[in-house]
Amino acid sequence: MDFELSQETKALKDLVRKLIEKHQMPLERKLLQGEAITAEDLAPGRKAAKDAGLWGLSLPKEYGGADLSTVDNVAVAEENARCLVPLAFGGRVPAFVRRLNDRQKEKYFHPLLRDEKSYAFAQTEPSGGSDPGGQIRTNAVRKGDRWVLNGSKIFISNVARADFFIVVAVTDLEKRQHGGITLFLVDRDAPGVRIGRAIPMIGARTTHELFFEDVELDDDAVVGRQGTGFASAQGLLSGARLNIGARALGVAERCVEMMIEHAKARVAFGELLASKQAVQASIVDSWVDVHQTRLVTYHAAWKQDRGLDTRVEAGLVKFLGSEMVGRVVDRALQLHGAAGAAFDSPLAHWYTDVRTMRIFEGPTDVQRYQVVARSLLK
Repeated sequence: MDFELSQETKALKDLVRKLIEKHQMPLERKLLQGEAITAEDLAPGRKAAKDAGLWGLSLPKEYGGADLSTVDNVAVAEENARCLVPLAFGGRVPAFVRRLNDRQKEKYFHPLLRDEKSYAFAQTEPSGGSDPGGQIRTNAVRKGDRWVLNGSKIFISNVARADFFIVVAVTDLEKRQHGGITLFLVDRDAPGVRIGRAIPMIGARTTHELFFEDVELDDDAVVGRQGTGFASAQGLLSGARLNIGARALGVAERCVEMMIEHAKARVAFGELLASKQAVQASIVDSWVDVHQTRLVTYHAAWKQDRGLDTRVEAGLVKFLGSEMVGRVVDRALQLHGAAGAAFDSPLAHWYTDVRTMRIFEGPTDVQRYQVVARSLLK
């Protein structure tokens, strides 16, 4: 791979950075002052993204999307993560949802594109989330011409806004991940669906429990073919892992910039911090961390654009990026001292925000030992 980004991708990064600086950074300052961010606050940025042709980044142009490559998507996510109040680019639809039949598209896909509906992806269960193939207990049993869904989910994001859920369920206990897991479209208000307790998380996130008790579904609730759900879900997670790497880059890069700016302005014991070897080492180590992670992340995106299997690379990006950004934010906060630990600094917010990157979309331990190491040693 030529690790020099194309002129088109560089221009895209520049455009997104300008949009973020104009529309989102003022909102970050508002957030850091303790004020709430409203839908009205977000509207100008969303309009600007649409006007710039950046709506539905991965969607084909036939659906009104920008049809960006994976490399370009990583570039956008990297720039977007530099701000505590990211820009919404709309039309975020998993690739497998595009394969719905015509009736399903009319009910779910097209409203998603028009930003009229929202969904939540429901996979993690109380029995565990790191081994979905072996641990999922939610099941769907065929009874006549209907499916009957029973089970529970936990730590599910976006439930508060979701109009429907994409539910991962076992349809063949013996096959499980080898053809026995299916995805189902389940309406929020379907009989037997119950939203459980809200679970506040670090990083200002709130997840929820979901319960399904004898939820009756017809064949139009099945996503794709029966038994193909595990592969579809894993494909979704690979994209999410690349996104985590891109977001980690954006946060870490801004942290390095803040470290440099602070070190060149702050005087301690009669000298600028920038003159002290320990500070220099901290900044250089952080810059190297960012640079190495960027190479791995963009290489994985480059491979995906060429239709190559990137499951191992996505796992590598996930654990390298999520651990890297934790180190860099920690160094940046340490350098800024009490000012960095105050919630009127983005560093204090990132300190908790980035910690969840090591857990969501597959813990780093699983990526390291179950994905990367297994691939190397098989």
